[in-house]
Amino acid sequence: MGDKFVTSTQPPAQRLQFWLEVVCNQILPVSIDPRHDRVPQAGMACSTLGSLRIRDVVGGDHVYTRDQACLRRGDPETVQIGTPLQGGSILIQDGREAVLGPGDMVVYDSSRPFTLVMEERFHWQVFLLPKVKLRRPESELAQITAVPLSSERGVARVVFQFLRNLATEARFFEGDPGAAALGENAADLIATMVRSHFGKPWDVADRDAVLLHSVLAFIAEHHADPSLDPALIAHRHGISVRRLHALFERHERSVSTQIRQERLIAIRRDLADPRLAQRPIARIAESHGMVNPSAFARLFRAVEGITPRLFREMALRRT
Repeated sequence: MGDKFVTSTQPPAQRLQFWLEVVCNQILPVSIDPRHDRVPQAGMACSTLGSLRIRDVVGGDHVYTRDQACLRRGDPETVQIGTPLQGGSILIQDGREAVLGPGDMVVYDSSRPFTLVMEERFHWQVFLLPKVKLRRPESELAQITAVPLSSERGVARVVFQFLRNLATEARFFEGDPGAAALGENAADLIATMVRSHFGKPWDVADRDAVLLHSVLAFIAEHHADPSLDPALIAHRHGISVRRLHALFERHERSVSTQIRQERLIAIRRDLADPRLAQRPIARIAESHGMVNPSAFARLFRAVEGITPRLFREMALRRT
């Protein structure tokens, strides 16, 4: 069974802060303008199938804003596929506005600012997927956000129906050996929809693009291996280390930085998970490839500005 959070479990004076912390921890850091719903009646059911996270959310006429301050608080590096089931809403990102109603879908990116305006009481299902799973460059992702997709026809209809069924049944799948495979199937369907509506499959002539995204997917999948380094990655892809570094010149990060980023994302997620509250921090770091506790602590503090222990305390207080 996944986690469930409802504001009715909290005293009225604490409900808005509780709801803000749930959204920040379970989806991504945002600020909330509650408008007419200052004592929110809201709730969220959370499920995870492999790399796909599913959030079933109800709430009032809130405005959710992800600005630069929220970006500095953390970026899970996900695309969100929002599927409104009730209520009208407007998503604003990358200079576009998507006016949405029940039956629509929309893509938005965790790495850039956005505003989500709920015009009335809402019910959304949100599917969070690591961006690397889409195998698209950042420049292309910036072109597909805040564009409404109707679920009435074509590939979008198939994807919408699959995701709706998955969200409905997810609680029965968690812990099942096939759950991760279902999440990967969903990722493939979403990637197919993105290509169908917004872009085109990678041109096989653009071998660097194909290779780069193969490497990024490999790093995401194998980040927990403490021996993962440029030499290993180059060997597994049949290229030289020099060729690998040249490949990353078209990417926003170096190879080593990308490895660290994947590890830190996973570690932050585990540190904020109440189910892992008793697991030693060093063991969590080790399980994600960072086997030197002192080096990990220095890196975490340099990136986050606080110690891993304080990060965990603050995150668990918000749950």
